[in-house]
Amino acid sequence: MEGLKPMFNKLRIGKKGENIIFGTFVLLYIGWCVNSPDMNVESLKSVLTIGLSVGIIYGLVALGISLIYTGLDVVNFSHGEFFMIGAFAGLTMFNLLGNQDWIFNLFPDAYGWIIYVVCLFTAFVSMGLFGVFIERVFLRPLTKKGGGYTVAGMGIIICGFGLSVVLINVAYLIWNPVAKPFPAELGLPMEIGGLFLPITYIWMIVVGLSVAAGLWFFLNKTKMGLGIRAVAYSKDVSNLVGINVPLYISIIFGIACAIAGIGGTLVGPTYQVVVFMGYIILMKAFAAAVVGGFGNLPGAIVGGFTVGIFETASSFYISGSHKDLYAFLLMIVVLMIKPTGFFGVQVKMKA
Repeated sequence: MEGLKPMFNKLRIGKKGENIIFGTFVLLYIGWCVNSPDMNVESLKSVLTIGLSVGIIYGLVALGISLIYTGLDVVNFSHGEFFMIGAFAGLTMFNLLGNQDWIFNLFPDAYGWIIYVVCLFTAFVSMGLFGVFIERVFLRPLTKKGGGYTVAGMGIIICGFGLSVVLINVAYLIWNPVAKPFPAELGLPMEIGGLFLPITYIWMIVVGLSVAAGLWFFLNKTKMGLGIRAVAYSKDVSNLVGINVPLYISIIFGIACAIAGIGGTLVGPTYQVVVFMGYIILMKAFAAAVVGGFGNLPGAIVGGFTVGIFETASSFYISGSHKDLYAFLLMIVVLMIKPTGFFGVQVKMKA
C-alpha cells in the first residue's frame, strides 16, 4: 500500500487544477443555457430575480447549518423543521394581528408591512428561544461529551433525525397537514429594469442580506460574537480562558434556529406554509453549504445564491419538471471537482 501513495499523489490535480476544471464546467453550462431556444433578455431577468430570492433563503438556512457545525462539530438534520415552525409562528402572529383595527387606524399606509415586520421578529425570537430549549433539554447530555467523530457526535446526528420526526408530527397535530396561505399585504409589484417583481421577492433579498450582514457584525465586532468564534475554534482552549462553553453552545444553536425561523416567514407570503416544507429546504440548504464550503459562513450565502441561480436557470433552459434535482446535481459536481467547496479548507479532522 505504501508503494501506491506516490501514484495517488501524482493523480491529485491541486487547487489550481480544480479551479480550471470547475471553470470549464461553468463555461459549458453557460454555453448550454445560451443555446437554449428559451434564452432571451426577459427570461434572463426572471432567472436572476427568482434565483437570487430563492438563493438567499437557501443561504440563510445553510448559514444556520454551518453555524451549528462550527460550534457543535455536527450537522443538525432537524434544522429544516425550525424553518417550518418559524413559518407557522409568523403565520400565527399574522392571523392574530390581521383583524386588529387599532393597528390600521394608527398606520393606515404602512399597515401591511408593519404587521409583517412583527411576524418576522416573532419568528426570530420564538425560534431562537425554542432552539435554546431544544439544545438544553435534548442535546446537552450529548454535547457535554463532545461532537465531531466521537460516539456523542454520532448520537447528536441520530438525535437530529429523531427531532425532525417529532417536530413534524407535533406541527401536524397543531396546524394539520393542509397548506395555508400567508396573505401579507406588502404592496404592489415593483418595476426594476422593465421587469415587474413581486414585492415579496424584494423583501426576501433585502431582509436575507440584512440578517447575514448582522450576523457578520455580531460575530466579528461584539464580545459575545468573539466568544462564539473562540468556542468554534477550540472548546478546550475556551474553557481554559474562562469562557462558559455550554452557554455559548446554546447561543450558537439558538441563533441558527432564529435565522431559520426568519427564512420560513420570508418564504410564507410567496409560497404556502405547510408542515412538510422543511424537508426539501434542508436538503437544498445542505447542498448550498457544501457548494460554498461546509462550515464557512460567507460561503453559505454564496453557495445559496449559486444553488438558487443554477436551479432556476436549469428549470428555465433545460427542464422545469426536474427542478428539485438540480441543486443536488450541482453539489455532486462540486464534490467531484472541488471537494472543499468555494471557500472551504481541507482538514483531516475538525478541532
